[in-house]
Amino acid sequence: MTDITRIISIATLAFLSVFCFQEGIFLWSGHKLRLNGRRTLIYIEFLTGILLLSDALSYFYRGNGSGTGYWMVRLSNFCVFTCSFAISFFFCFYVCEFIKQSRLDFSLVLHPGASVKSGISVQLFIVLALCLAGICAVIVSQFTGLFYYFDENNVYHRSTFYPASIALGILPVLITLTMLLQNRKKLAMNVFVSLLLYFIFPAIGVVLILVSYGFPWINTAFGLGAMHLFFSSLKLMELEFYSGEHAHSIVSPVYKTEASSKEIRKRVVRSHFWQTLSVSLGGILVVLVIASITGISLPEKTLVIEEPFSENDPEKSVCVTFARNAEKHWVDGEDPDRTGAQYDGVIFNNMSSTIITDWNFSIPVPEGCSVDPGPWNGTFILSGGALNVKKPHEGDEENIHGEDFYTITPLKTLGFGCIMYTPHDYQPLSQKIVFSYSSVLKPLTNKLFNILLALLVAAFIISTTITLFEGKLIRVEEENRKLENTVQERTKELETEKNRSEDLLLNILPREIAEELTARPDSTIARQYPNVTVLFTDIVGFTKISGEMTAEEVVTMLNKMFSMFDERAQGEGIEKIKTIGDAYMAASGLTLERNNDGAARMIRFAQGLLNDVRTFNASSNIKLQIRLGINSGPLVAGVIGKTKFIYDIWGDTVNVASRMESTGIPMKIHVTEATKAQTSRLFQYSEHETDVKGKGMMKTYFL
Repeated sequence: MTDITRIISIATLAFLSVFCFQEGIFLWSGHKLRLNGRRTLIYIEFLTGILLLSDALSYFYRGNGSGTGYWMVRLSNFCVFTCSFAISFFFCFYVCEFIKQSRLDFSLVLHPGASVKSGISVQLFIVLALCLAGICAVIVSQFTGLFYYFDENNVYHRSTFYPASIALGILPVLITLTMLLQNRKKLAMNVFVSLLLYFIFPAIGVVLILVSYGFPWINTAFGLGAMHLFFSSLKLMELEFYSGEHAHSIVSPVYKTEASSKEIRKRVVRSHFWQTLSVSLGGILVVLVIASITGISLPEKTLVIEEPFSENDPEKSVCVTFARNAEKHWVDGEDPDRTGAQYDGVIFNNMSSTIITDWNFSIPVPEGCSVDPGPWNGTFILSGGALNVKKPHEGDEENIHGEDFYTITPLKTLGFGCIMYTPHDYQPLSQKIVFSYSSVLKPLTNKLFNILLALLVAAFIISTTITLFEGKLIRVEEENRKLENTVQERTKELETEKNRSEDLLLNILPREIAEELTARPDSTIARQYPNVTVLFTDIVGFTKISGEMTAEEVVTMLNKMFSMFDERAQGEGIEKIKTIGDAYMAASGLTLERNNDGAARMIRFAQGLLNDVRTFNASSNIKLQIRLGINSGPLVAGVIGKTKFIYDIWGDTVNVASRMESTGIPMKIHVTEATKAQTSRLFQYSEHETDVKGKGMMKTYFL
């Protein structure tokens, strides 16, 4: 940490701390705390102030070796961790008060069973358990370095399990978030949004603290969150309803309770459980993934090697050798009592998931030794009767390859050495070696971590799937209940719908048929017509086209095109019979007169349909083609069915028209000889032989 970062951190924390204390005093003033409607928020403000002040002191006394500095650094960091867990619990309690719309007594935490039965969310007690577990873990860490430790310079360092403290701290926040979301209907929108925004600050802080170490991101987030709650309470008067002595209105509306079955209540409880588990697992996975990307800093370790190794021992996590080169040694020309030699050392990193980022090597040497300039891969210093070698750092003359070159990746080695003059009898293999190193764990390279991560991912997917499924069932049941409640309202609307149905009937049936059906609803309506022209058309490749579109897009496309067809049919005097999927069926000449112009009108209608398709294609990304088949002849028309009745036509004429469509060519009008005979003076046709199912080979014509 640079001095500038340290000063900025202290100033930021101190400012936010003073502000939180002022907010707490302001909310507390004028009322007894026991009766104060803002009591829980007051605790949050004061605890946040203590947390920020403690963190500022920890930065201020960082590296202070005095007795005061020793205790202040440890006490302040302890307060930071414990206050963060306490704030998480009080905020959860704060949300519960909003859900219950009353000021709650803290004694309810002593009676969890009765409290849950009275409507207190079970998540409150889960959060309490997690916060107590976190505080206990912090106490243990004071003696074991579980989460953090202090070096000999009284400087704070993260320990191996520091990410576990982050996960343990974020779980209560995530559980409180699920509780808030599950009860959002019990809160006014402005109150819900106000509470929801409080979660944004710690979430950002967690990400930043794992990515960028040095600045107090999480604690700053707590301070900003406390300020947000304070200003929200002033703006929204969100806690005024806690005490009837100070307010007569309730900010949050009271929703009417609806009767629900025991099974539905059980399903809601199960859904809440799976929601909580899903969100909690999601938060843990985010922390683990970020920790996997950035790595986990491990505490410094020191190896004391009483009997130096002459070669690597794969059973050891780290193995260090240091020996005189058997071939490169000579008698010092200036001092016959000394031997000059090349001394070679090798650091073996036998760990599969850990990078050695910094290291120091020390071995005793007798008096009168010297080191020639130009040692390699290390900074060599003779002092205190020992040869001390350390990893080259930025600014060192020996750092010729860049600082990263001297780190030791998993299952790799790093050699170092020098030319040293020593007494003849000096043997490094009989000396004690002290080797200290710092390292970073890369979890994704560890099989056990990957297994744990896979299990958590599987559990997250399962819990999320169940959450969605249970939520869907609950929504369906809620919709069913709403439908039952609206039956009576719908009944009242039937009279209006009856009037509309008469207009709709004229849209479905020819007027004479509609009038006859209205007059004699129980009669069978069927008529035979001597010369009717029938048209069938459908979209080429519709199955493939619809498979590449959403249901809404398919319906929109068909509605747009068929609406164009309907407008043209109305203008041409063509009777639309029905649509079946992408097929459109129409008829003309529905009259008792044999000689009519139905065939000519149908041909003109078919030509218009081709123009409509071209118009549609000009303004659409989807380019369509249709087939058209037309036949003329006698048929029977009538109304079938008692409910959802339909006006339809039957006969061989209809079947052959359908065959003309199915055997036609895209964007061509395919007609039979009967239709051609009635329109040959008006249109030019090309003859064609077609194998028609059920008819054999027939002469047909294309327009």
